[in-house]
Amino acid sequence: MNIYIVSAHPEPTSFNNSLVTTATQALEASGHSVKATDLYAHDFDACEHARHFHKRKNSHRFDVQAEQRFGYENGTLPAQVDRELAALDWADLLIVQFPLWWFGAPAMLKGWMDRVLVYGGLYSSEKRFEHGVCRGKRVLLCVTTGSSADECAVNGREGNTHLLLWPIQYAFRYVGFDVLQAHLIHGIWADCTATGRDLNEELERFGSFCSDIDQAPLLSFNSPTDWDERGQLKAGAASYTPFIQHPGTLSLARTSTE
Repeated sequence: MNIYIVSAHPEPTSFNNSLVTTATQALEASGHSVKATDLYAHDFDACEHARHFHKRKNSHRFDVQAEQRFGYENGTLPAQVDRELAALDWADLLIVQFPLWWFGAPAMLKGWMDRVLVYGGLYSSEKRFEHGVCRGKRVLLCVTTGSSADECAVNGREGNTHLLLWPIQYAFRYVGFDVLQAHLIHGIWADCTATGRDLNEELERFGSFCSDIDQAPLLSFNSPTDWDERGQLKAGAASYTPFIQHPGTLSLARTSTE
């Protein structure tokens, strides 16, 4: 299997980047082919901007989707984006490694998604979800949090981390990916050794997880027949996330990752 790892942490010696090394070693030892990129080390420009498009469909008004599609169809996308698209095309599995910042992904990763999930290339109104370009591929989010597992639980003060990650996972589902349940590592600080915590145990646990990556469970999403002609959930269709519920639901539905 071909596996592409995208990491988004600004410190090369961070625990997040140690996780990338661990994953690479475990996956290669299991016979997989692995490529990895560090968005910060490669100075990826996270800001989608007209300056990236030297050949424009409309030089007077910058329409992001129109220019992305024009660039894709004419082979004039920015070199950074082209390299990422080639890696995604090569990969059977995408692993996205990042720390949770302000209840979401770092701006670097969000910008990577804004620029690389190219309109007209990886999705369109006809090519999305089960018809997406990336159908048959899988994606895994490996995420660290500063707060404890208790605080990040469904009833925790920090909020349910699995729920916080759902919009990112749904974006990957939108372009066709099958989405694995996120691998979370809680309580990661810059100096965990101050509390006597042995991070090598977490690295070993993640290495074991990667060695058995083929057994990792998938998240459930609604099927095409679950929607009515207005694009709303049909009565009787399952609700897999509090983000998509039936009208009148009084309490948040439990996520499939509990």
